[in-house]
Amino acid sequence: MSFVKSITPNLIGQILRKPVIAIDDDAIVFTHKNGQIIRYPFVEFKAFARSSRSVLGGNIALRHGAKVIRLGLLDKLNVDAFVDAFNVLIQPYVENHLTSVQEEFNRLTLKHYPRDSWQQDIALLIGQVHENYSFAKELCHKYLSPELVKKLQSLNGFYPLDFASLRRLHEQYQLEKRQLFFDNVESNPLTEEQRLGVIRSNDRNMVLAAAGTGKTSVMVAKALDIIDRGLASPSEILVLAYNNAAAKELKERLNEKASNADIPLESAPHISTFHALGRHLLRDSGHTTHLSVFTEDSVKLKQWIYEWVLDYVGTDLTKIFDLIALHNPPVDTFDFTSKAEYEAYVRDNEFRTLNNELVKGYQELLIANFLFTNQIDYQYEAPYVCKRRIEVGFDYKPDFHILGTDIYIEHFGINRQGQTRPDIDDATYNDDMNKKRTLHQARETSLIETFHYEWQEDRLLTGLKQKLAAQGVECDPMPANEIFNKLKDQGQFASWSELLLKALQAIRVEQLDRGAIYQRLKQTGFKQADKFSLLLSALQEAYVAELKVQETIDFDDMIIQAVDVIHGGKFQPAWKYILVDEFQDISASRMALLNAIIERGPGPSLTVVGDDWQSIYRFSGGKLELTTRFDELVGPCSLTKLQKTFRYNNSIANTAGQFIMANPEQYEKHIETHAHVDKPQVYLLDDKRDLPNGLYERVFDVVSKIRNADPGASVAVMARYHYLLTAAQRLLWARGVKDNVDYWTFHKSKGLEADYCILIGFFQGKLGFPSESQDEAVIDALLPSLDSFRHSEERRLLYVGLTRAREKSYIIADPTSPSAFVTELLDPKFEINIASEAFQASFRESFKCPHYATGFYRKVRGQYGDFYACSTGRGCKVVKARACTNCGYPSIDKQNESVCNNSSCQHTFKTCEQCGRPMKKRLGKYGEFWGCTGYALSADPCDHTVKII
Repeated sequence: MSFVKSITPNLIGQILRKPVIAIDDDAIVFTHKNGQIIRYPFVEFKAFARSSRSVLGGNIALRHGAKVIRLGLLDKLNVDAFVDAFNVLIQPYVENHLTSVQEEFNRLTLKHYPRDSWQQDIALLIGQVHENYSFAKELCHKYLSPELVKKLQSLNGFYPLDFASLRRLHEQYQLEKRQLFFDNVESNPLTEEQRLGVIRSNDRNMVLAAAGTGKTSVMVAKALDIIDRGLASPSEILVLAYNNAAAKELKERLNEKASNADIPLESAPHISTFHALGRHLLRDSGHTTHLSVFTEDSVKLKQWIYEWVLDYVGTDLTKIFDLIALHNPPVDTFDFTSKAEYEAYVRDNEFRTLNNELVKGYQELLIANFLFTNQIDYQYEAPYVCKRRIEVGFDYKPDFHILGTDIYIEHFGINRQGQTRPDIDDATYNDDMNKKRTLHQARETSLIETFHYEWQEDRLLTGLKQKLAAQGVECDPMPANEIFNKLKDQGQFASWSELLLKALQAIRVEQLDRGAIYQRLKQTGFKQADKFSLLLSALQEAYVAELKVQETIDFDDMIIQAVDVIHGGKFQPAWKYILVDEFQDISASRMALLNAIIERGPGPSLTVVGDDWQSIYRFSGGKLELTTRFDELVGPCSLTKLQKTFRYNNSIANTAGQFIMANPEQYEKHIETHAHVDKPQVYLLDDKRDLPNGLYERVFDVVSKIRNADPGASVAVMARYHYLLTAAQRLLWARGVKDNVDYWTFHKSKGLEADYCILIGFFQGKLGFPSESQDEAVIDALLPSLDSFRHSEERRLLYVGLTRAREKSYIIADPTSPSAFVTELLDPKFEINIASEAFQASFRESFKCPHYATGFYRKVRGQYGDFYACSTGRGCKVVKARACTNCGYPSIDKQNESVCNNSSCQHTFKTCEQCGRPMKKRLGKYGEFWGCTGYALSADPCDHTVKII
């Protein structure tokens, strides 16, 4: 008997007392009092019917879709029989529904990683099971198999939706199921963190991989896992690498590991760089992919920019001064908040005049160029007509001397209220100004005074012209073509071209138009942002026009135009999984291409792998904030940290990790190492500063020591700049050390490793480390923004350098001109091995320059004996400091004596408070006195004496 026939009209009548229900082959039919007939197909019943009794009779509840149909006042004796027969009738449909729900749930939560974008669908599935299972729980046990009931109970346990628990369930399930794969896909079993990096395939995923933690292993294993589990075919996987070498390595590793794991590849994943991918999309869409000669020959690009500069200036020679200002942007020194900030500005900016001399600041640069272009012969900071000291420890040298006259120019750094920079005492500065005026009056020389506030009011040079005229000095403007030719001969145009090349590269990679250029310059405090943005946008437009004439593209076009191709519908991305390597260095243009692929693709899962601690390519557009603010700028993600390294030991890990995490903008990681040591393996050595090639001699000493202890070890010498490596290599080769020693810049060392690493170049200045170059402020403004932590990218560069070594890292530094990083690393918390006495606090204090916040004295061998110069160069007013005649340490000039800076010596001798020369004890007719040793000089004598009491 069929299920339908078991529910007879008689049974229906006995229940309802009148025939208002009918059953046909695929539905139950209700006839309402108003005569309306409604059919409820069996296939839409997702829960079993249930019966109940009350005083008034029997009741039936039927769940059809989301609707509950309730029938009352039914015959008590027959209602249970009806419900049982009806449930038998709909059992296949309920079972099919619940089974399909369970299978879809498993697909979304066990086979695949539960994605954020699936959360609503998963919640709906769980909700359906909860409603339908809970509606007739006991009946499910009666009519469904125990296996299905168990699955439903498990699924119902996630109600209300607990997404974190679902993800843990998925991870545990796949960790157990894929254990054999994870144990064998690489030469060593993957760590649990690496396995989770493979398993997690949310809409967006970030794998933060500290140095040496196996990020490449994760990328290869993830691609193979996707293929092996049938989540996607190889052709549905896109892998993007930072450069060609990385792409090649990924291809080779993937093919090798696929073979080892016996995973057949009917095709290969698309593995390429961003540029190669862009070119591929353009070619497939019928766009030109002919590369400009500029991309293959950098010399030709530099020549084109050089000729553009000549043409740009040639049409209007006043634009020369725009280029000068672009190279040395105007800075209001009153904006500096500390002495160290101002000193770094002076030390690390090269203010070179049209007369090819170096001055100390922008306003002096303006004055010097004004004098030069008006053919007024001058000398910068020439000795005064007499040797005098106005400020303690400094010989007086006026800013400018008009040659052939007794006229001097002093530029005073005060505002209209007589106030100075915040780090200078107003009263002392104004008192020194008056002393200078008094000295000129006494010596009958003329003093022209210019002021900082005149520059602020944009009348510095017009005022100077009037003041010169009042002294009888007339301006004779130099013909523009002479200025042009002189600058060309000096190589200034070549220097400006180098700067503009970098600016063009920054503009291209950041896709900046004139408005965006203006905004970036304005935000970073450029005083003439409108003028500079016009110049730079003119260069950009000329370059784009040149590419059109050539009918070619450059590397940036490969990405920029590929984005347009995707958004224009000329290419339809079909990748289901996208893996991106070295994400911490991704540029804005690369991110735009990635976003276009995701937006127009079939809902792909994106996994980015990188390390915010190793973001070191800002100069080529690397936008670190896309990593550190990923959730905000890219989207919510599943985060996995790889924190176990097999490369270096715990000493290197602790020193490097603490150093990088001093910046709160970096992700916090706690590195576990495979190798453990009991003593510090990061060594700090001095650079043998007293020897001509002391730094490189020290490198040779360290290499020799390593060779004696570990003959077969690999060694890498590393530095911020190539010139240091070239010099080190030259000396080592001359000593016969050639084999098994590599020479890497910190940037080029990324991804490399050696047993022992020797890090050099740790001294102050723009060519030191950290680099404190400030003479390319315009490039800094155009590049992606940096976090506010001081030296943040240079800090990451040192982290990269330290973590290249498997055994030991040696830092060789100048103790008398110490890098800011070395000063920081001397803190005991970093636990480095301070192997040279020169870095002990007492020793360093002996060489500290008292006039400069970050300056240290360095010994110089002069024609007339040793003396000391401040490490800051022209940033310090002290040209020479004496060497103590007793111990050889620096001797500091006070008001009327010079005192040895060595605390264990402190030898003193009397000096003349007027000219600074040594004083000599003499006997006169009134007794002993101190007399200046300059008394008997035929030129510029000094007759200052001091009575001995």
